[in-house]
Amino acid sequence: MGLLTQSLLKPVQDWIKTEFGTPPGASVVFRFDRFGVTLTDEDFMLPGHPELGFSPEMAIERFSDLVNRVPVGVDDGDDDVTFSEIDVDTSYFFRLVNPAEPYLPATLPGPAKERRISAFDTLKAEALKLWETQGLASVTGQIREFRPCTPAPINWYDSRSTTGWQPRTFTIAGSDQAPAAQTLHWRMAPDDAQISKAVQLPVDEVRKLPASDMLRRAARIQRGEPALAPQLTPLPGGLLKPILKPPPSDLIKVPVGDRILAKRRLLEAAPVQPATTSSQTTVSFDACLVRIDRPWLFWPFLIDATWDVPGAGKGSISQSGALGALSWLPTGMLAIRNLKITSNWSAQDIEASATATNFGPFAVSEKITNGVLSASGLQISGWQFQQLPALPPNDEPPATPAPAPKKQYTVVKGDTLWSIARMMYGDGKKWKKIADANHIADANKIKVGQRLIIP
Repeated sequence: MGLLTQSLLKPVQDWIKTEFGTPPGASVVFRFDRFGVTLTDEDFMLPGHPELGFSPEMAIERFSDLVNRVPVGVDDGDDDVTFSEIDVDTSYFFRLVNPAEPYLPATLPGPAKERRISAFDTLKAEALKLWETQGLASVTGQIREFRPCTPAPINWYDSRSTTGWQPRTFTIAGSDQAPAAQTLHWRMAPDDAQISKAVQLPVDEVRKLPASDMLRRAARIQRGEPALAPQLTPLPGGLLKPILKPPPSDLIKVPVGDRILAKRRLLEAAPVQPATTSSQTTVSFDACLVRIDRPWLFWPFLIDATWDVPGAGKGSISQSGALGALSWLPTGMLAIRNLKITSNWSAQDIEASATATNFGPFAVSEKITNGVLSASGLQISGWQFQQLPALPPNDEPPATPAPAPKKQYTVVKGDTLWSIARMMYGDGKKWKKIADANHIADANKIKVGQRLIIP
């Protein structure tokens, strides 16, 4: 019997909608994270100084990196999403704010154009000011600046904190008739050959590659960057599977963003198999709904409809399915810990749990024991997204059309202005219109071969 993803997704969606609320007029959806994000306390400490404990500055930097990816697949009709290698902040600024210009259609009267230009300049200046004043220097020792995002609750990552955390339990129903695509699956750890393909190295070299180097290499390839030459080091027993489980301390040196990209690259081609357990299944965890605020993002600019981007068609940057489409913005995330999934598991499920990295949207770290599948660590299992308006909101106005060519007539023998006006307008009395357009003072003085403008 397959366990329906919707039987878990629907109650979680309803709960999150109630907790988060929905901005007036906004389209908001919740989706599970296809691969999940696993985190440890060390992620929120200064690199090399765990003895100092949690660093609020490091926590903001990690959080900002975590929520700064453009989602993929929100509109695909699936229950889950993944994230691209494209950043939200750079897309917002370099593809929208920086190149934006006032939209000035030819039909807009002159005074209205001036008012629009003035209003747009004020709007863009405020967006630029927020961007320029909100940059922070990295506390990792790297020479880089980032745009911070602020979580609520602020200390959501602290394993000692209970602020914002609450226990939740959900029941997953099953159906023998459920299509395989709609049921919860085990995602299995890739074998050496699959990892070899993902990181573009021969299998024998993969087996010598330290896990941290492998993750960095996979992340670079996922971003489309050239992979650096690997630092090969003999590892006893070959490649260890736990690199895809919650990361051990030696992998914390790999930034969270790189771990996310690497996990996507390593797991997107990994085998999956449906769960075959009975319908007597409950999922329980401690949950924290974390709101995401971006103080550098100027919402009045995004929802304004008086600008365009040269060379970009209306809605092209937010068009669903386009590469790097900025159509949905992460506005909240579901953080969980102390995950427990209890069921009358089949022998097939128990065997799968030994080498699985995920069960549905949940990262798992241990084999099923006494009917319980568990993972105690912190992980991000789902996201709330808000749909953005069509960006840019307008097409670039066409160039001012060239004036239509003036109609002309060549005088032939026997023509008069009266006869020409009658021929052109059906009314000889309009001869003076032709005379005025051609600066003719005497209507009787037109010559054969003379070219007349017909207004």
